[in-house]
Amino acid sequence: MSTYKRFGFVPNGGRIYYLRRSQPPFLIPMVYEYYEATEDIKFVRENFDHLVREYEFWVQKRSVKVEDKNGNKHIAYQYRTTSNVPRPESFRADIQAALEIGENERQKFFQNIASAAESGWVFSSRWFRDRKTMKTIETTNVLPVDLNALLCWNVNILKYFANIIGNAQKAEEFEKKGRDAWKTLNAIFYNDTGKAWFDYNLRTKSHEVLFYPTVAMPLFTGCYTMLDYDKSAKVINFMNRLHVFDYPSGIPASLSNTGQQWDFPNGWPPLQHIIIEGMRKSDNPEAQEMAFKLARKWILANYKIYNTTKKMWEKVDVNGTIPKPGAGGEYDVQDGFGWTNGAILDLLVTYRDRMTIRGTDQSISHRSTRPCRSEAYHIRHDTIIFITLSVIVSYFFSC
Repeated sequence: MSTYKRFGFVPNGGRIYYLRRSQPPFLIPMVYEYYEATEDIKFVRENFDHLVREYEFWVQKRSVKVEDKNGNKHIAYQYRTTSNVPRPESFRADIQAALEIGENERQKFFQNIASAAESGWVFSSRWFRDRKTMKTIETTNVLPVDLNALLCWNVNILKYFANIIGNAQKAEEFEKKGRDAWKTLNAIFYNDTGKAWFDYNLRTKSHEVLFYPTVAMPLFTGCYTMLDYDKSAKVINFMNRLHVFDYPSGIPASLSNTGQQWDFPNGWPPLQHIIIEGMRKSDNPEAQEMAFKLARKWILANYKIYNTTKKMWEKVDVNGTIPKPGAGGEYDVQDGFGWTNGAILDLLVTYRDRMTIRGTDQSISHRSTRPCRSEAYHIRHDTIIFITLSVIVSYFFSC
């Protein structure tokens, strides 16, 4: 919150040259998770106005008006930085990439690169006009479905916060904004042919009915109603038709092998977590069971990689029969790794009654009993000091 209060938005990084790019809008959901764990209503009350202004940053700086097929106007959102120069942290790479671009088009090219960096998907075929090459990047023509679903969630959380602090006027305001966001998701991003939500292209005024894990983002954010109950099943059917659940170690970031790191065959922890949680919370029994199977597959892959390398990694190659770290993109694959550890820990807690490693082949199978529940709760809700992820993972699988 201190960073937000200083700059009026959440910068893309902690250095001054990131001040023209935001992070994706996860601050409000983070405060929601904090409140759910602590019930610290004083913190919510003290920071509510700041959270409203964080939402308004996206309305004022990253929104666009768009018409649906019936001529109705909607407010949607995109990643769109004001930067039109090479990224300081990747200056050489951007200059080299721009050599293929006409001089008059380079500022727009650099803006599209920086806007993709704002999304976190650095880089992906979803930003490329030809779905293949960086020189066709057009991020500012894309309305990303995941961003719009995330801001729909932001609005619903703000309505919830307004209610619990007793601000009826703001609660009513965000109630209406939530209805509008839901209408936009269905009118602009839902495709009746693909039976799922997709990115919308402003240039072509159409969807690219291609698989990216973002098709499940409205399930994750809960931005659909009981009237849309069958849509969760249709999203699963779309993914099944493309066999995205069939890879040995998880779900790829796309089905396009471009050499970019947010494409095939890399699987990213946040994307696995979003799909798993979206299906788990969907009230669809088939989707819930597929969520468990994907969680089991992802945890096992990371466990095997850790046993081999003694490290956790930012991404995983989901295609090989032997799990290994991912590759591709601008830099060597990073070890560590924050979001990998976070996703694994959350899945271990969520499925603590069903996960175990048994036998010499380290396969994961169902449990019929409920051991480790109190210990799992303790790990989730209390401060962990001087404990490593490997200790926690080993504990879950052995207790």
